[in-house]
Amino acid sequence: MVQPMARIAICDPNEIARLGIAHALRGEGLRVVGVVADCDGAYAVLAQRPQVILIDTTVDGLEQFVGRARESGCIVIGTGVEGADERAFAGIMAGACGYLTKDLPARAWAAGVRAALRGEAPLSRALTARLVDAYRTRANTRLVGVVPNENRLTSREWQILQLVAQGKTNRTVARELCISVETVRTHMSNILGKLDAPNRSAAAVKYHQLVGVS
Repeated sequence: MVQPMARIAICDPNEIARLGIAHALRGEGLRVVGVVADCDGAYAVLAQRPQVILIDTTVDGLEQFVGRARESGCIVIGTGVEGADERAFAGIMAGACGYLTKDLPARAWAAGVRAALRGEAPLSRALTARLVDAYRTRANTRLVGVVPNENRLTSREWQILQLVAQGKTNRTVARELCISVETVRTHMSNILGKLDAPNRSAAAVKYHQLVGVS
């Protein structure tokens, strides 16, 4: 059975950027149902019931819009230029499931959209590495104060969560930590319960939220 094309909306203040992104994603087999310049337009395009909206993280009102979009059942992916770590992180903390940089090819953006539809968190490797490096030191001490006492992650669970937040699969995590894949699955189940996260993608977002708390 032929699967229907995913419905995508794009919000970007730069006209050339938003039109270019729309053209590129159509060429990758995605259906673009709305192309707008700001959050006012993005609220309006939600009526088109897009499955995913790609929003530049520099737009005003980003955090409020992400919350509204998620309530409507729309997946939000932040977009921006390479190196815009703080704005990328702001989008993730607001609830965006990932961040795509504008130096990536169209096929990578299409793959990121499809990954988000599968419940994964699309993040470029370079950006993920910088985000993890920037917050790793503070994260290890912050988590104790953020997670409720009875639900604190163990050191091994925290270690696994960090790797999962980098986009690594259970098999890769198992290989890096020299443990079995089944052990990783067990730890992930415990992590999801302690963080009240429905899936590994949500746990990865929760990780970034936790390490971003002041």
